[in-house]
Amino acid sequence: MRLNSLILLVLLILVPLRVGAFVPPAQVELTTQDWGGAAPADVKAVLDSVITVISPYIAQRKFGTILIQRSEDAPRAMYAKGPNGEYIVQVQASGNYWARIAYQFSHEMCHLMSNYDLAPDNVSGQQWFEEALCEAFGLFTLERMADAWAENPPYPNWRDYAPHLREYSQNNQQETHRQLPKGMKMPAWYQQYREVLRADPYAQDRDLNEVVSNQLLPILSSTPQGWTAINYLNLGEASKDLSLETYLDDWLKNAPPDLQEPVSKIQKLLLASD
Repeated sequence: MRLNSLILLVLLILVPLRVGAFVPPAQVELTTQDWGGAAPADVKAVLDSVITVISPYIAQRKFGTILIQRSEDAPRAMYAKGPNGEYIVQVQASGNYWARIAYQFSHEMCHLMSNYDLAPDNVSGQQWFEEALCEAFGLFTLERMADAWAENPPYPNWRDYAPHLREYSQNNQQETHRQLPKGMKMPAWYQQYREVLRADPYAQDRDLNEVVSNQLLPILSSTPQGWTAINYLNLGEASKDLSLETYLDDWLKNAPPDLQEPVSKIQKLLLASD
């Protein structure tokens, strides 16, 4: 196991549970002030809300300050860090499209949680799986935000927007290209596309990732803390010829016992022979 991975795994095990006032696991700082007509304070309120609702799934980690930039092309978690070692996340959505902003930011937060910088640039050949996982996490986060905003929105007049968060998530899940072809099981689908996914984690404009995300979503949502398993991804050995079997087995071995069930179910989802 790589030294950085080992250190992170030890920290994940040793970080104590704290009882008391809520302390966000990350603080967002907007480095872009032009958000397509949206007030920067409102954009920050949306991002802060994402941090709040995903905090139960971050395994008590602290991500410090996250610098937020507006991107003209696509959202991304940058491999480069800020001047003081901060994570940098770019969000492409702008204007008062709170659901889209939350969706993009939560996807990128999933990359931070999944230790994306320990397996950069598709070095494992399995980055497509991380992308699918983070797509599912973004949709899950919108559902959790809908619940939160119905009770305690960032501003009282945003309470009526709560159903739109859920609608955005559900509309995405129902898109035709995200559905597994009728009569096809997931292992057969994976075998059909495994080399395409291995070569390009964004193949077919992410359509393939989104098929997988729809299959991952119910598995991880069915276990109360299932999403916390994300924090134990990418802690195995980096290799240019890492198979999905090895990649997922590393994930299972590094996850604590109480988080291994959803990982095991995902292994069976993708790799079962029957």
